[in-house]
Amino acid sequence: MQNLMVTGGAGFIGSNFVRYMLDKYPDYNILVYDKLTYAGNPDNLLDVDDDPRYSFVQADICDAQAVAAAIKAHQIDTIINFAAESVVADTFIPIHYGHGIRLMTAEELFATYAAKRGTTTDARGVEIVEPNLPLFAMAFRNGMGQWLRITHITRHQYQGKVVRLRQKWGQVTVTPNHSLYDADAQLVAAAANPEMLAVRKVNVDRSRHREYLEIHLPGINSIDGLLYAQTADGRTRSRDVYVRQSLRGDALLALMRFLGAYVAEGNALFNKANGGWQVCIANNDLEFLRQLQRDAELFTNTAGAITERAYPNSHQLTFCSHILYLLVTHLCGAHSYEKQVPDVLYTLSDEYKQAFLESYLRGDGNTQHYKTVESRRLTTVSPKLAAGIGLLLSLMNLDYSIGYRDFEDHENWQPAYSLYIVSNYDTRATRKLDELDYDGFVYDLTVEGAHNFAAGIGNIVVHNTHVDRSIMDPDAFIKTDVYGTYVLLEAARQLKLERYHQISSDEVYGHVPGDHRSLETDPVVPRSPYAASKTSGDLMTIAYHVTYGLPVTITRGANNIGPYQYPEKVIPLFVTNAIDDLPLPVYGDGKQRRDYQFVLDHCEGIDLVLHQGEIGEIYNIGTGGEMENLAMVEILLDELGKPRSLIRHVEDRPGHDRRYCLNVDKLKGLGWRPRHSHEEAIRATVRWYVANEWWWRKIKSGEFKEYYRQLYSGRKVISSNAQGE
Repeated sequence: MQNLMVTGGAGFIGSNFVRYMLDKYPDYNILVYDKLTYAGNPDNLLDVDDDPRYSFVQADICDAQAVAAAIKAHQIDTIINFAAESVVADTFIPIHYGHGIRLMTAEELFATYAAKRGTTTDARGVEIVEPNLPLFAMAFRNGMGQWLRITHITRHQYQGKVVRLRQKWGQVTVTPNHSLYDADAQLVAAAANPEMLAVRKVNVDRSRHREYLEIHLPGINSIDGLLYAQTADGRTRSRDVYVRQSLRGDALLALMRFLGAYVAEGNALFNKANGGWQVCIANNDLEFLRQLQRDAELFTNTAGAITERAYPNSHQLTFCSHILYLLVTHLCGAHSYEKQVPDVLYTLSDEYKQAFLESYLRGDGNTQHYKTVESRRLTTVSPKLAAGIGLLLSLMNLDYSIGYRDFEDHENWQPAYSLYIVSNYDTRATRKLDELDYDGFVYDLTVEGAHNFAAGIGNIVVHNTHVDRSIMDPDAFIKTDVYGTYVLLEAARQLKLERYHQISSDEVYGHVPGDHRSLETDPVVPRSPYAASKTSGDLMTIAYHVTYGLPVTITRGANNIGPYQYPEKVIPLFVTNAIDDLPLPVYGDGKQRRDYQFVLDHCEGIDLVLHQGEIGEIYNIGTGGEMENLAMVEILLDELGKPRSLIRHVEDRPGHDRRYCLNVDKLKGLGWRPRHSHEEAIRATVRWYVANEWWWRKIKSGEFKEYYRQLYSGRKVISSNAQGE
């Protein structure tokens, strides 16, 4: 046993094990085989990067060819399996909340409801938000789009390739293994570049659409139903220029025509030379601009002036008004590449949608005549506007297709999207797939009553792969923990390796009642699909030993703490929060009992089982003791010299197990003893995070800082802390 392959070796426990083995065994070579998803982090192994005995392969354990190739290339004799997928952050998703509809990026959706409801993190490091609100996504069902409740919003870290698919039906960017629905409504891997299924017809309840609009602008108060804004010199009501707050009928139609023209051929800017805010709309049709000038009189008293220009230049309608500038930029954006359909339009009656659309077509649109079809085209360089126009057309029951132009000869030009409103389709579909590098979070939704949701430009139907993936959709866990384990076992069998070692979890035993400590011979009673998938991996490992005589061992570990644990996990989250004087959210009464073992004690136990454990046997690894969560928090605060007032008791998580505890006598029979008590392990972990801010600061810095500040803020606070401070 000299050449080890450690799958999942860039994770928390795996990286500590790699470091431990390299330190202890000078003649061992270690290959880390890791896909680098979730908490897999190359920084965890920076200090061994230059060690000639260490190698790294980024690949999936479900890829049998890659596994076999790595084993052969590195002459592996032992496998140790620590190993346990979504749309990219800027993907647009139609969201229905209460009586409104918004187009949000996946990143915006997660951040918004994480701030309201807080997050939890599953065993794989996937962050989960449960909105528990009337929040709906568009799902494909019974041949149309339907609004179905979102039960979970999830994200996890991903570094690698993503694929962007562009077709006449739409555009979406996802991880290569993510599933899409093809034109036959069959699940197909995105990397296969299928002809994509898209939502074109939406089940719309028009009885709930509004005939009025109440305008609300950030920082602007209404005075007698009128909205005013400061001028450049700071005066509040100079010249009494206003926008009416409440609009309906002709005034609302006028605003929608105005906004349609602005989105198509308008711009808004602040003129530094004269200190004025300007809103300009250009068009070749002089009468159309005069109509817009008259329209503006119905919702504002701002006067507009028309500048006539000779062809090929366009005439221009200009307004100098801060309040009008705020109105158009708040509803529709300021620059061409960030323009959007005003969210308020989606739930207005169809006549207002039609007014906006017709006005937009008179700016950035035209009519194209073909032999068999006539289509109207809308063009934009704003991806959000393209997605919004697509949603608007679907809500209006108008069919459309999409074209793309990249302007490859002009590197500073934005790509353009053209939407064609058509009465029938050319059934031929060109499919283009691009591979792009990506490093960040990827996102997923769980939708009640459906396994899909609409996303991207054109409402592409994607499969939801995480339904609190350990609770409602175990596919990903089965893929890794069952199929991935099978691939590794089969490789170990066929290549006649010396040993296969499976790293498992105390969760396979389920909730432990009373004073009992789980024995290796106890029945396995997993309480979640994640635990069930781990159990399946264990059973398959034993089956390979019984059936094929494969030399295997299994260890089941308690809760690990120590260096390089991802900051979403409870102890590193609490330590790093406390360092920054942020609240520590303790679930319920804090009396849940856990066995907190130091990760290096766990590594030492694995090492002992590898070298002295009996083939075909299972060994528990833990301290054999237990501690209340609240006691853990108090030790942590004492080590940091921080006050108990940082503790926030929050509403308990549904189905939160009260107790895990392992009997470790079997491992002690091999001579093993934990080197750290619970308190020593906690204090050592705290000291590591204090000394290694370089590692965790960049994970929790910048855009994530406010997210962590508000973590769990949506849960009901029970009390400040146990002492009532």
